[in-house]
Amino acid sequence: MRKVLITGANRGLGLEMARQCLEQGDRGFAACRNPQDAAELLELQRHHGDGLTLVEVELADDASIRQALETVGQHTDGLDLLLNNAGVMPLHETPETLDGATLDETFHINCTAPMLVVREALPLLRRGTQPKVLNISSSLGSLTNKTTGGLYAYCASKAALNMLSRTLAHDLHRHGITVVAIHPGWVQTDMGGPRAPLEAPEAVRGILQVAATVSLQQSGQFLTWEGEEHPW
Repeated sequence: MRKVLITGANRGLGLEMARQCLEQGDRGFAACRNPQDAAELLELQRHHGDGLTLVEVELADDASIRQALETVGQHTDGLDLLLNNAGVMPLHETPETLDGATLDETFHINCTAPMLVVREALPLLRRGTQPKVLNISSSLGSLTNKTTGGLYAYCASKAALNMLSRTLAHDLHRHGITVVAIHPGWVQTDMGGPRAPLEAPEAVRGILQVAATVSLQQSGQFLTWEGEEHPW
């Protein structure tokens, strides 16, 4: 039975990740800011009982991240898969309206926090079975594919997450921990909007297939939800 920690599990991709992992028989840890208010997540827990533990975490607070992983460690002695999924996307940015506080917050949630989650999860990951870290990135973090303006904070933070993921992959290779950044596709979520061509169940099936098949030799890659290499 695989042991899986998912951040941003209260809605969208994270909620669907929790649902599909439970359907596959995984032991799940679903982390979000206010789990007591996450109706769909609470319903999943009622259905799956001890198979799903809800974990409160405020990703803007380093101490909260530490406490969250301590909570996970009270329920398991190892983690096999970490899905760093939580993220924010400020809209309507222009060169004239760029705001330092917004940039700082977006970078913290989208790239600093995932690294701190990995840091606190390392003892559990080292005791996992073929442990893997999937950092949910975006095609909008690709320098190669950047052909439009706007979304300054989001695009830059995802590009930074890609670099941190690649760096982390080198350092964790000796521990047998695979690290990849993954583009989940343009998905119909609160962030992706209704015009997105992908529905969450299809995207998550692809992401979890990547999680199941990606090897240590592929650690450090930037992949799509279909398992193909994505341009940096």
